[in-house]
Amino acid sequence: MKSTKNILFDKEYVKVKKETFDSMNNVIKESKKVMEMQPKLQTIFNEVDNYTNSYKSLEKENKKYEKEITKLKKDNKYLDQENKSLMDRLNYIIQLLKKFLRKLLQRGNEYTKDETADAIKDYYDNEVFDMHDVIGISRGTTKQDELYDYVVAPDYYKERVRNYEEEYDKDDFELSM
Repeated sequence: MKSTKNILFDKEYVKVKKETFDSMNNVIKESKKVMEMQPKLQTIFNEVDNYTNSYKSLEKENKKYEKEITKLKKDNKYLDQENKSLMDRLNYIIQLLKKFLRKLLQRGNEYTKDETADAIKDYYDNEVFDMHDVIGISRGTTKQDELYDYVVAPDYYKERVRNYEEEYDKDDFELSM
């Protein structure tokens, strides 16, 4: 009530103390600033909200990828083990094939020996066998010279066997397993 006594009203004007007027002006100025800042603040709030949602979405996606990576690592480990097992089996079969081809070169008739030599050449050409494999398979057989020449074996491997029949019963070819 005391403050209302100090304010005088007129039809067109209100009289107030200078302090009160300055205070009111400051409140008005600050209110205007806040009102001007409101759209900017709303924009910033919307951006922060978008970033938050985006972060949550990326976090969810990241967890999904982490699960997928874990699954893929497990699958890869299984496939590595399976591949090793298959390679071991394949190597075993190749060793058996080498023994079998050697037996054919030792005991087969001429037609069988010719066909076997051609098969050995094909395996060599397709890099199933290397030079040492061919040398080991054919050493001491009637096809030794032909196969040594085919793989261009060094001279120190080319000891000619004079009597192939003596070598017939020898199976000195050791296969590495």
